Order: sequence, then structure tokens, then C-alpha cells
Amino acid sequence: MKDRVFQLLKDLSETPGPVGREESVQGKVEEHFKRIGFTLQQDQIGNLVATLEGTGSHYALISHADEVGFLVSNIDSSGFLQVKWNTTGHLPDLRLLPGQRVSIMTQEGLVPGTFCVKTAHIAGAEGKKKLPSYEEVFLDVGATSKEEIHEMGIHVGTPVIYDTTLTKVGKNVVGKSFDDRVGLTMMILIAEELSKTGKSKRPTVTFVSTVMEELGAKGAAAVAKNLEVDGAIILEVGLADDYPGTSGEAGVSLGKGPVIVIKDSQVHYSHRLNMQLVDTAEKAGIPVQRAVYHNYATDGSQMILQGHLAATIGVPCRYSHSSFETLTLEDVESAIRLVLSFLVDSK
Repeated sequence: MKDRVFQLLKDLSETPGPVGREESVQGKVEEHFKRIGFTLQQDQIGNLVATLEGTGSHYALISHADEVGFLVSNIDSSGFLQVKWNTTGHLPDLRLLPGQRVSIMTQEGLVPGTFCVKTAHIAGAEGKKKLPSYEEVFLDVGATSKEEIHEMGIHVGTPVIYDTTLTKVGKNVVGKSFDDRVGLTMMILIAEELSKTGKSKRPTVTFVSTVMEELGAKGAAAVAKNLEVDGAIILEVGLADDYPGTSGEAGVSLGKGPVIVIKDSQVHYSHRLNMQLVDTAEKAGIPVQRAVYHNYATDGSQMILQGHLAATIGVPCRYSHSSFETLTLEDVESAIRLVLSFLVDSK
């Protein structure tokens, strides 16, 4: 399965799909579900929903299609661009931007660019010691005027995403938008496996690929009110802090199994579902980690607001919301096994 996980994750993670522009990613999800034989529904804002009929309990599996990115916010007379973060509530990590290559999503296609700042020869000895302000970071796309920028199809509001490919680095894989293309990868592979199981041996499962999660789980809010399920399991990344410079507060490491999130910055997840997942993991011999996060939220908040039991299973991931997110395929496989075992056991 490892090769299948790698190829599917690579395809999904490299597909452009920032907040509000998830259509290409959802198109790929739709292709996979149609190939399995599902009938899909898509609402006006882009959420995809498909149900596999079974017997007994009814669960929802939920992942989001959008990735973090930027929006062009200003074009100066010399053809340089400034951008704003396209998620909710906070600025991006300025340490990650200078030198980062990006793709600008015009109506005609992708335009390459680079985040730039004054370098040492211009900034001087003192200037190069300090972190630049957000206003000092700009995009260079090789244009010389605002008119030329417009001719390239770039306007205020045009999306900007990291330009990177998924690669293997030692025992890990590195790339962008694992948050939450790894969730979609898991969801598709789980759907494929469940579809091979007899109807009497599986519960009914509704698969949901949401939009605008990074902007406050807006897509999930639209879906949650129409669901009638016994529980919702959110498939996500889990924040790993097993590298230099971290405090180890969460105690989550790569290679030690999926993360069961007990509480995040918005909600406490269902103790009942969490304990069922722990019990399933113990019976199946699947190692799991537990975590309490304080700078983390998922679509589960909207499920809980609508009165649903919800749990979150995360694949441990380093360097979240960067162009070099890092995880292991073994953890992805373990998370898939955990969800499949849970669903079959709780039929």
C-alpha cells in the first residue's frame, strides 16, 4: 500500500487548491469516488459528499480540500506584488517566506514568482540581523509595471500558493498541503477498502471533503447541519514537536503512530469515541499517540456545534503550514488501518 499512498498523496498535494479555490482538488476527489462507484453530491460552495451504504451504525469521515496560501493585495507601479494571508486570524510565519517560490493562480494558468526581501548587500550589517516586517516582504514575478502584471492575468485577489513538489527524504516524505491532502488520501483509500467489504460487514459511511476549513471551517458548517450520523471522525495532520527548538509540549513524534486529539483550541472531542479508538488500536496492535493542542483546530468544531460526536485522528506532521511539511508513510498506513478497524468493529 505504501506506493499507493505515496502516489495519491503526491497527486493531491501538488494540485493547487487554496481557500475558496478548491475546485481542482475536489475534481480529483470526485474522480476517485466515481471510479469506486459512488454517487456524489456537491453543494453550492463546493463541499463534496458521498455515502457508502452499510448496516448498523452510520459514521462520517471528514477531510478538507483547501490549503494555506495568500491573496494578492497590492500591485505597485514597478510590477512588484504584496500579498495577504488567506486564512483566519493570524499572519504567516515571516521566517518561512523570503526565498520561497510560489505559483500565482491566474485564470489562464500558473505564473511563477518568488518572495523577496532586501538582501545583505542592500540591507547592510544591521539590516540583515533583523526579521523583516510583513510589509517588507514582496513578490517578484519578473514584471516591470502594473500594466504588465495585469497582462499576465494577475489582479488584486488572485491566489498565491507555495510552489513545491512532494519528495522522499530519507524515511520521510516532504511537500506542501499535507494539511489536509493526507486526510483526503486516507479517506479515498478507506473508501476503496470498505467498498470491497460486504454491505452486512460494514457500517454506513458518509465521506465529506470540505472547503474553507482554513478560514474557520466554513464548509463544514454548511455540511454539519444536514448530517445524521452516530459520530464524525476528522482525518487530519497532527502537530509533531520532535525536532530541535521545540519544547516537546505535545510529545508527538513521527513514526510512532497516528494521533488521537483529546482537545484543541476550540473543542474537546468525544471521550466516548476517543476511548473506542484507543480500544480498537490496542486490539489491532496499532500504536497511537494522544495529544492536547492549543494552536490547532479542525472541522470537528462545526460537527460538535451541531450536536454530533466527533473525534480527530491526525497523521504526525512536522513544520505545518509550510512548503516543507514532513511525515512518514508508515504513520499514514497506521491511521488508515485504525479507521478501517474502528469502522468494522463498531458496525
